[in-house]
Amino acid sequence: MKKDLKGMLQSKLQQNNLRHTASGQEVEFAEGREYRLVPVDSIEANPYQPRKVFPQDELDKLAASIAEIGLLEPILLRKAGDGYQIAAGERRWRAHKLLHKNTVEAIVTNISDSDMAVFALAENVDREDLSDYEISLAIRQIEGLFPTKKKLAESLGLVREDMYRYFAFNELPDFILADLEANPRLLSRSAANDLKKVLKDHKDSPYLDQVSAEAWDLLVAKELDQTKLADFIKRKIKEVANNIDTDVQMAQYFFRDGKKVGNISSTNHHFTIKLSAKLLDEVQEKRLKDFIEQMLADTAL
Repeated sequence: MKKDLKGMLQSKLQQNNLRHTASGQEVEFAEGREYRLVPVDSIEANPYQPRKVFPQDELDKLAASIAEIGLLEPILLRKAGDGYQIAAGERRWRAHKLLHKNTVEAIVTNISDSDMAVFALAENVDREDLSDYEISLAIRQIEGLFPTKKKLAESLGLVREDMYRYFAFNELPDFILADLEANPRLLSRSAANDLKKVLKDHKDSPYLDQVSAEAWDLLVAKELDQTKLADFIKRKIKEVANNIDTDVQMAQYFFRDGKKVGNISSTNHHFTIKLSAKLLDEVQEKRLKDFIEQMLADTAL
């Protein structure tokens, strides 16, 4: 594609906004575009929406503004089966749902799948509150619309080296991606790229899984800065391989649904089992304690 789709669509969005503002939301639009009041419950989100988190306080403020002065700009929709899909304006739609409004002002027009994807990215990619992880998912979704990654980078206005940092997220372990789905701001594209390189460089290390899980837990707990994550893993693997890490043996980690929920570790003096407090109910906790007590009794014999 020779055209800068992102720039082109952002220009269309700007022209669209100016037209609605100047016209006072009149019904005369270009052929194939129609202004109408659309039932809120008949609308669904853009399937290419990159945003994973919509901060509640921002939605509350937007809803309060709409309640006070009304909707200043209609949302942009396309027909989808018996309902509609959002091309632009999901926050405004969500604010209407918070207000329990039955309808929302909208412009309904014909939009292709490819343009829906680029619309979603163009509306969000320059917003400061959109995380690198969310942008990476959006870029992945529209990647197939371009013949090469070079063309993709050009169309998004990105330097190729920077675009590849976004692609780094796709090569991270599942347990990290699961946390990023819930909290996409945990890792920047630069930190993700550094982490990807470390995981690749040490892919044959028998300690990689345990060390990376330990490092990630520290990051999630805000005990390790993301800029130091890759170096921590490199240093820790080297320490373990050279038996520098005191008398601590590597832990065995337990995972559920791709997320670490506990571990077993040992030293020359202690054997430690750690499990997430929410993992076991009272019955299971009692069974575990009874098992350990019985095992200790058998050992004593």
